[in-house]
Amino acid sequence: MCPLSQTFRPSCPILGYVTRSISLPLHSALELLGGFALLAGPFLIGAAPAGLVAGISLGAVLVGIALAGPDALPITAHQSFDLMLVAAMAGGAVGLGISGDLAGGLVLAVVGALQLTLVSLTRWVRA
Repeated sequence: MCPLSQTFRPSCPILGYVTRSISLPLHSALELLGGFALLAGPFLIGAAPAGLVAGISLGAVLVGIALAGPDALPITAHQSFDLMLVAAMAGGAVGLGISGDLAGGLVLAVVGALQLTLVSLTRWVRA
C-alpha cells in the first residue's frame, strides 16, 4: 500500500495534513449511532410526517449498513453506499426545507454532514 493513500496533502500549505484515523469497526459503530440519531431525531425535534418518513427510511438503511459490519461488503461498495446516503440526506434536507419542514430538514442535514465527515476520516482498509 502506498503510504500517501491515508494522508491528504492539500495544495494550500496552511491546512497541513488530514490523516484518516478511524478504523472500519469504529466507523461501523459511529455509523450505528448516526442511524439511531436519524431514527429518533425527527420524533424528538417535532418533524412533520414527511420528515418522519424520510428520517425513519434513511435511518433504517444506515443502521442496516452499520450492522452488516465492515466484512459483509467490499470496501468500495460500503464507501459508495455511504456516499449515496450522504447525497440522499442532503437532497432530503433540501426538499424538506423547501417544503417547510425545517425540523426534518435540519435532522437530515446534521446527520448527513456527520456521515460525510465520518466517510472522509475513515481508513478504508481491512485490519
